[in-house]
Amino acid sequence: MTTSTQITATNLADLNVLKLYEHYQILERSMPLLTPESQAICKAELEQTVALRSDKIDRIYYALAAHEDAIERVKKEQDLLAAAKKHHETNLAGLKGLLNWIRRSGVIKENKITGRNYEFVLVRKSVLTVTISSDITDWTEEERQKFCVVQEVTTTKQTVLRSMSGEVLEEKTDPKIKTETLPNLDELRNAYQAGQAIPSGIKIVQDYSIRPKRLLTAKRLDTETSEYNGEFLLQD
Repeated sequence: MTTSTQITATNLADLNVLKLYEHYQILERSMPLLTPESQAICKAELEQTVALRSDKIDRIYYALAAHEDAIERVKKEQDLLAAAKKHHETNLAGLKGLLNWIRRSGVIKENKITGRNYEFVLVRKSVLTVTISSDITDWTEEERQKFCVVQEVTTTKQTVLRSMSGEVLEEKTDPKIKTETLPNLDELRNAYQAGQAIPSGIKIVQDYSIRPKRLLTAKRLDTETSEYNGEFLLQD
């Protein structure tokens, strides 16, 4: 049903931006065919169409800005979470290192470190832990020859073109080889155990797997809330 401000029965509020553009073009093309009275009503509808279209275009901007802001907030949150994860991983490694150091130092006679409520059982790892802080390019040529290996990885890309009936029209294989020089951890361990010299910047130790255990005997049971404030890692 038409009104004094609209020549068509279209509910303009239901139209999206694209439809409003199309509606405007239809009205504009119709203007020369209308009577002066109808042209005035059509002009009013054109103005409504432009106003609604402009408002919806502005809403697109607001939505874009909101999503961009949300993405930036998510990125910042990811950075904070990554920093928190790294912080806890560092502290976890430090605490495990402390327990390993206690075991290696010889101050306990068995593979158990016992507290009031908790006990750590340390199981000897089957291989020595090798930590390398130096760059193998800084090793001497003799050290590289003895303690390095060349890893060669081949990846193959196969392309097959078939007809719609399944017949093979073309087939080609493109192999790519990537080589990388890596430390030979087994040779480093063997040399260390034999008392031979190894490159600088390498630490080899006997580590232990750590298995925490809750002590449940009546003598040891303590139901107080467990607390940790990081003091273990702050001591010299």
